[in-house]
Amino acid sequence: MKRRRYTVASFVVVAGIGALFMALPSHGAGLKVRLVGIRYRPAAITIHAGGAVSFENQSKLTHTATCPKCRLDTGDIQPGNFKSLTFGKAGTYQLVCRYHGEQGMVATVTVKP
Repeated sequence: MKRRRYTVASFVVVAGIGALFMALPSHGAGLKVRLVGIRYRPAAITIHAGGAVSFENQSKLTHTATCPKCRLDTGDIQPGNFKSLTFGKAGTYQLVCRYHGEQGMVATVTVKP
C-alpha cells in the first residue's frame, strides 16, 4: 500500500512540474531580438510565415515592439522580461517602440512564405 502511495505521489509531482513548464513561455521558440538601450538587436531579421519572434528587454527602460500598420503589438515589455509576436503572413513588417521610435528604435521583420 505504501508503494502505491509513493507511485501516485510521484506521478502527481511529475505531472505538476510538466504542467508548469507547459504554461511558461519558451525562450527557445523562434528568433530572439534583444532590446538594448534604445535599439533592437538585431534590427533586421528574416523568418518564415507562422514563425515567432521573442523580444527580450535587456535595458532599464520599458519598451514595446509595435507594428502600427498591421496591428501587432507586444504591449509594454518591462526590463528583464520578454514577449513574443507571431507573424502569420509573408511580408515586410516595420516595428517601432512606442516610447522610443522617434529616437530611432525601429526594426524590420521580413517574413517569407
